[in-house]
Amino acid sequence: MRDFPLPSFFSEIRSPAWPRDNEQQVTNTMTTPDDDAWTGEARQTKYYFAYGSNLYMRQMQRRCPNSRYVGFGRLPNFRWQINQRGFANVVAAEGHWVDGLVYEIDDGDEGKLDVSEGVSKGAYEKKHMPMLVKLAGCSLYRRPVSWLVARGGPSGARKTAKHRHGKIKSHLHVLERQASNVLVYMSLLHVADSGPRHEYVDRINRGLRDAVSLGMKEDYIRNSIRPFIPEPGALSDETPASTRNNSPHGVEVEE
Repeated sequence: MRDFPLPSFFSEIRSPAWPRDNEQQVTNTMTTPDDDAWTGEARQTKYYFAYGSNLYMRQMQRRCPNSRYVGFGRLPNFRWQINQRGFANVVAAEGHWVDGLVYEIDDGDEGKLDVSEGVSKGAYEKKHMPMLVKLAGCSLYRRPVSWLVARGGPSGARKTAKHRHGKIKSHLHVLERQASNVLVYMSLLHVADSGPRHEYVDRINRGLRDAVSLGMKEDYIRNSIRPFIPEPGALSDETPASTRNNSPHGVEVEE
């Protein structure tokens, strides 16, 4: 094991906003596995908060091939919605929050995200937001998303890490940090609650499966996402859905 310093991006703030598991505690040190998946090259650190279909790591790998998994993020005073375009969005809502995954990305990944999110088309805007981040344990922290996908996704990667690192996993400490400048794609124009596009439902559910395997709480999904996204296999003709081609300039771009 080797020490891996926290970027100055994170401040050491303990927040009561995140419920704690009994076996977890905040610590001021963090280690990462000495593994060939870690390249060690220096690069400018940027963080991106995914709350929609980019929870699905196979999609995230395709869109952002250099991305790494960092941990969970919680965006305060926003709520999750499907907007009138049929895609996920976050809208201001005092006392609510949105949970998602935080990825480390580089300039190339950010450029690809700008395209997939339709920034130039007006589908989403880029905002840099403060949020609470619960960093992944040392067996998964800053793992390349491609590494996770190659091992069958987060659940398979956790099994691999448990096998390779043995009892270390049971003694992990969880770091929580208040992050100051996380990239979030949101629409300030398309903010009306609506239903999802049919093809989008499957990708969201695949993303939720990945997120749950990393620790996303079922009660958050039930209260915040299920009012808009049906359970797998539950989509019916009565499920509200947006039109197939109502994004700006006829281009389907989404979170």
